[in-house]
Amino acid sequence: MLIPAIAACFLYTPYWEVSFVAGFDFQPYKTVGQTLVILFGDSWQYVWPVIVVAILQVFGAAIIMSSLDRHFRTGMLSFKSPVRLVNISVFPIAIGVAVMSLTAIILRFLLFGLVSLVQVILGSMSVASGVTLAVIAAAAIGMFVLHALLLLPMLMWAPIMFIYGYKFRDAAAMSFKLISGKKVFWSLFLPMLICAGVQLLVGFLQVHVAIAYAVNFVIFLFTNVYTTVYTMIAFYDISGLDRRDIEPYKRAMLNLSSAQSAPETAERNDKVPSADKKKTKKQPSAKPKNEHKPKKEDDYVL
Repeated sequence: MLIPAIAACFLYTPYWEVSFVAGFDFQPYKTVGQTLVILFGDSWQYVWPVIVVAILQVFGAAIIMSSLDRHFRTGMLSFKSPVRLVNISVFPIAIGVAVMSLTAIILRFLLFGLVSLVQVILGSMSVASGVTLAVIAAAAIGMFVLHALLLLPMLMWAPIMFIYGYKFRDAAAMSFKLISGKKVFWSLFLPMLICAGVQLLVGFLQVHVAIAYAVNFVIFLFTNVYTTVYTMIAFYDISGLDRRDIEPYKRAMLNLSSAQSAPETAERNDKVPSADKKKTKKQPSAKPKNEHKPKKEDDYVL
């Protein structure tokens, strides 16, 4: 995840579907062409580099998810045999990333149409720029929430496919049933919302380009790692799968081992003659008691 984060931070800005608002520079009434450029950013000028970064992210996520799966099943965390780890989950993750990327592009076009509509309607009503910018920001946040809602079941596709062995169509159908009624959305959405807020603040402050690249790198790295780890933990949690890496499981296994060894210990003890637990009576002392002591000479004195 480190290498794709380094490459991605120079190509495009993460969470641009929210932080693009800073690109209007407090002047929301732009032409259609200017709005299109603002909404889609500069990443469309680097098609092949972006595809290469996506491929690197897929391989990085495959290693992490497969390692976590082995860690949860065996209780041992190891990154040995990376080729084997990649082979386990790379295909399901690649399918998920491709569909998520296509979904993001579609939602970006919908957001572009919504922002253009807001500009036309509010511009014809001569609404102040600040109010228009606030409406655009609200529309961006609403679309961001919708994107997160669609993203949650998509994240579950990969573990369903490489752990349960489901095909893509069956995994897509099962993912909605899997998360239905489960309180897992906010654990994913709140960190993403905070990262989007940081990117928006950096955009409005117009910081130095080096600082902007550094922020991009940190947020890219955090998002990729957090999302991957969150997916596996949430999947095991809501699926009810046993995890051998957690302490309660280890204690249960220790108690089970102790319970199994108890009959063997009792059987061994039965073969050994037990000591007499009754206390022996106190034997009378061989020394005679001085019940009749000789009287002293004074005792005869009248």
